[in-house]
Amino acid sequence: MILLIIIVIVFVNHAGELGLNKVLWGFIGAASYFGTQLLFGLIAALLIGLDEAAYIDRTTELALNFTGVIIGGVVAYIAYQRMPEYAKKEENDIEDLLDQDMFR
Repeated sequence: MILLIIIVIVFVNHAGELGLNKVLWGFIGAASYFGTQLLFGLIAALLIGLDEAAYIDRTTELALNFTGVIIGGVVAYIAYQRMPEYAKKEENDIEDLLDQDMFR
């Protein structure tokens, strides 16, 4: 939970610096982290469920949880790195709308 709070705060601060919607990017940060963990958990459960005699001990469960946290962090970091591209795209769209050459 602490990791999620850190991710949301970092996304909101960076969105504020870039002039993007803070609430939307905070949600995107949280969704990228939790969504990836959910997807990884579902895939792992399906793969483990294929084996009829699947027994998960604590070490395996801890390893799967840790791997899900790492993968979720990587996906959140990728989304964080893509934020400036969206800010540039948004600036270009606004400049195109206000360009006087379009009306001549």
